[in-house]
Amino acid sequence: MRSILPKVELHCHLLGVVNPPLLREIRQCGGSILLEPSTLDSAYPIRDLGSFKRWVEVLSPYQSATPDAMRPILAAHISDLIAQHVVYSEIMISPTMFPRELRPLLQAFHCWREWAYELERGQVQIEFIMVVPRTLDPDVLRRDTETFVELYREGLIVGVALVGPENGESIQRFASSFARWREAGLGIEIHAGEHSGPESIREALRYGMPDRLGHSLSAFQDPVLLDELRHTNVHIEFCLTSNLRTGAVKQIGEHPARRARELGMNFSLSTDNPGAFECSMTSEFHLAMEALGFGPDDFKTIFQNALASRFERKLRHDPSSRALGNEEP
Repeated sequence: MRSILPKVELHCHLLGVVNPPLLREIRQCGGSILLEPSTLDSAYPIRDLGSFKRWVEVLSPYQSATPDAMRPILAAHISDLIAQHVVYSEIMISPTMFPRELRPLLQAFHCWREWAYELERGQVQIEFIMVVPRTLDPDVLRRDTETFVELYREGLIVGVALVGPENGESIQRFASSFARWREAGLGIEIHAGEHSGPESIREALRYGMPDRLGHSLSAFQDPVLLDELRHTNVHIEFCLTSNLRTGAVKQIGEHPARRARELGMNFSLSTDNPGAFECSMTSEFHLAMEALGFGPDDFKTIFQNALASRFERKLRHDPSSRALGNEEP
């Protein structure tokens, strides 16, 4: 039953799809890989934030991979999404995949976008979000600010996401870029409140005015902030297994997704890094049902809220009714 429910995923890093079985499969099919599967095997299991950071370090050969190297990763991921009845997905990717100069970048991204169209097979709609690391160099940020606007104007991306460990530093320096992106029409997502307190979420709201927040767990420690999120209807992207594996929550039964449901908040469920955390959209739904008591009506609401909170692309292709999930869960 859970596997056939139509689903929407708004929070998934393409880099986080990589796992040892996938690398072995690519090699067996004659493709090239950038990392030995046995080397990545050594980074498992992920049981806390430190071991997740170690996994990211081991995966470093893929952090600046070209589109050609990432194509089999994307193909496998989209195939998995279709098998799980995911009808819409926004995937976070890094600008380091593409050339630095604008014209070659646009050309390469158009090829990437056309490749994604072919993989969709009329069964899922795939959109892309560009990540902005918290540690990004100021000069690169200035360049990327306008580059992302151009990508949006070309219909190649739908939004941007501020990502990376919350190290206590203010994100005020990103404020002008967020304003530029919002003015141009891009969706804005900010990872906040995962391993930090409510103040990181307040900063995100103040300087980023995001449409969506990734994780936002610590908001549930602050009743005033929680009321603000409810009032403004900011969408929260919960990632149950991710939060458990990195230690952001100690026990899954304590996850604030249950409280969000009780309050009627606007939220969805996603995998975050399914290759790292050995999860899927289907397993996330199963976990929500078994550990948090979610039922069919809850999954229907999650589906509708996620679909309503998707970012809009300036030049949208004509998706089929199936890809937009017009059937009811």
